[in-house]
Amino acid sequence: MTIRPMPMTRRRFLAGSLAAGAGLLLPRLLRGADVPVDPDRFALLSDVHIWEDREKPVHGVLPAASLARACRQIVALAPRPAAVILCGDNPQLKGLPGDYAVLADLLRPIRACGIPIHFVLGNHDQRENFHAAFPDAEPPGGPEVPGKHVAIVESPHANWFLLDSLNQTNVTPGLLGPAQLDWLARSLDARPGTPALVVAHHPPDCGEKPSGLVDTDALFGVLQPRKQVKAYIYGHSHAWAISHFDGIHEINLPTIVWGFGKKHPRGWVDVRLRPDGARLVLNTLDGAFARHADTADLKWRP
Repeated sequence: MTIRPMPMTRRRFLAGSLAAGAGLLLPRLLRGADVPVDPDRFALLSDVHIWEDREKPVHGVLPAASLARACRQIVALAPRPAAVILCGDNPQLKGLPGDYAVLADLLRPIRACGIPIHFVLGNHDQRENFHAAFPDAEPPGGPEVPGKHVAIVESPHANWFLLDSLNQTNVTPGLLGPAQLDWLARSLDARPGTPALVVAHHPPDCGEKPSGLVDTDALFGVLQPRKQVKAYIYGHSHAWAISHFDGIHEINLPTIVWGFGKKHPRGWVDVRLRPDGARLVLNTLDGAFARHADTADLKWRP
């Protein structure tokens, strides 16, 4: 079944479109609700791991119930975010059609509010099944990056560059590849005056046998000399952490399902951009968790 990720609105934002398809996110009122939108507010989720069986727990967690709760929290925001970004590992293991059908259904409350949804693909995604479930998310062309799902999302205070580190479905390490890195370099060079936030599913990993991004050195060879790049944002490790490398913020998004250890919160991140930085607030699914409302005020490198 064809499931479209968002309703048609006066200003249509394509989830996952290439640069030609991404527009400036301007203030507006959401269709059907007198709730303002903050063009500099974004909701970031990662590793939602949805699968077809909504009632079968994984590691003691119901992924469908967790995502439904996160969606309710996001819809309740005032002002609402300009967009939601899902940062990979959207289905459970192999990215089966039934997993994506349930994911699309769970995202209906966000789509019904007119909030655009952008997708990053991770190692548990499957491109063909993803595009079958979300046809509007398919890049319109993209011969420069064949086989990769990339996007540029522009907002008043930052440009978001969404990368595709999916190499093989259900195989842990990720890979960007030369074509995508060349596209990223050219796209960054075309936008030198606006802060750039780069998003992929896999974390930096320079180990001998990486479980994260295999071509980490090549990526940071693109990012480091381009001073408009302020942050690299990723998921994969089911942890919430912020570090720095040569002035670039490295932001590890939490999962909404199971953390690898009880110290890791389950939740999503509310981002509020400003000209010289951003405020990140952790929203846990359990408000009683010790790190609920963790706040980080980041300042961009000059």
